[in-house]
Amino acid sequence: MFRQTIIRRFCTTPAYLNKGFGAKSLKPHAKQILGNPGNKQPTSNPADMFKRNDVLMYSDKPINYIESVKPDGFHFFNTMLITSPDKQGKNVGAILLGTEVYEVNLDNLEIDNVRVNFPSEVLKIFKKVYPKPEIVVIGLGKQNRILMPETKNVFSELGIQTEVGDSSSAASVFDLLATERPNVIGALLLPPNL
Repeated sequence: MFRQTIIRRFCTTPAYLNKGFGAKSLKPHAKQILGNPGNKQPTSNPADMFKRNDVLMYSDKPINYIESVKPDGFHFFNTMLITSPDKQGKNVGAILLGTEVYEVNLDNLEIDNVRVNFPSEVLKIFKKVYPKPEIVVIGLGKQNRILMPETKNVFSELGIQTEVGDSSSAASVFDLLATERPNVIGALLLPPNL
């Protein structure tokens, strides 16, 4: 392609150099040089530009891929829907490990506007599962909160790194990492309405 460009450049004469018998110069206007080509429409929606540059678009999505974050729960790629509170009125969250989605009871969860502490019975699954995930993405509800040191220590003792954020951004991070590196990522997500 580079060679064809050089040949074309040496063999053709730009139109503005052909003045033929005293005609005006046909030098192009600056807008013609710097603007969009005539056959391409400028994209006005930034989401369209991101879609064109999505390098994972054709990658296989994991079975527990989070399709959407609802105001009261999560909708997964395997058509599973977890909503909180459930039919019994209990707050439930989701644990994602490997290709599985687990609904977890959050009745004993210690939560306020700033801090979250998960009960030990919720974290037991991370002690029992093999192989352990390298990183667990933790979604702490509708806003960013701090994970209590007791919960951080459980993950630290197991050799699992954590990524903490609100549930919506944690779902996006999980989807990206699970698509890039399946089976080494886990998630513990509080419902977005908590």
